[in-house]
Amino acid sequence: MRFLILLAGLLVQAALAQSPSKPLRVLFIGNAILASTDIPGRVANLAQATGRAAKIETITSTGYSLEDHLREGKAAQALRQGWDFVVLQQDAPAADEAADFARPVKRFADAIREAGARPALFMAWPRGDRMREIREAIVAQRDASSAAGAMPLPVAEAWLRALAADRRLKLHTGSGTQPSAFGTDLAVLTVYLALFPAQDFDEAFVDKVAQALGTPAATRDLLFDAATRALDEPLALEKPRSP
Repeated sequence: MRFLILLAGLLVQAALAQSPSKPLRVLFIGNAILASTDIPGRVANLAQATGRAAKIETITSTGYSLEDHLREGKAAQALRQGWDFVVLQQDAPAADEAADFARPVKRFADAIREAGARPALFMAWPRGDRMREIREAIVAQRDASSAAGAMPLPVAEAWLRALAADRRLKLHTGSGTQPSAFGTDLAVLTVYLALFPAQDFDEAFVDKVAQALGTPAATRDLLFDAATRALDEPLALEKPRSP
């Protein structure tokens, strides 16, 4: 399988993994994309299924941006509880929203590092009726994570990889941001592999993860290919040109 030759990058990341006996403490801050799909909870379930200790909590509010979370203050206060990673998520920015998107990511990332944790950015997908903007959304989120010194969690890029392999895939349930079952699984797997790098990425590991996700055999290889390529082989995407 294609994804089994993409081990080098994932195994290098394994140096970041916590000791199996020490839980990896992860706080997710975001909106309904996380809450309605329970992506953080499913990442925790995958960690448990693969023998990785984890403490995962979430702070989400429907319709919130990261700026909203900063104004409210609850999320910033939670940083003091002690985390290894804090994952930031908001809706994918349009091309003309890149600067407004990047500012709160940077403010949060600085506060996260000050609290002794590592910031990560969940790179979200565009709405179903704006998927033509996915490349621009990826670039904007890459730039924001780079400027903030945050680890990118390339979920949108995994979606783009999957669509490139099979244009028939339905990754949304409609015209909004709500993902399909496959789209959710792809997000969960990408985030999980980034936060919990596999020390032994072999067929047994893949089978265990696929079983925990409930992934049908027909889509298993596509799911893993898209996630591992997004992590190991970032696409060369150009910034949108100014009009």
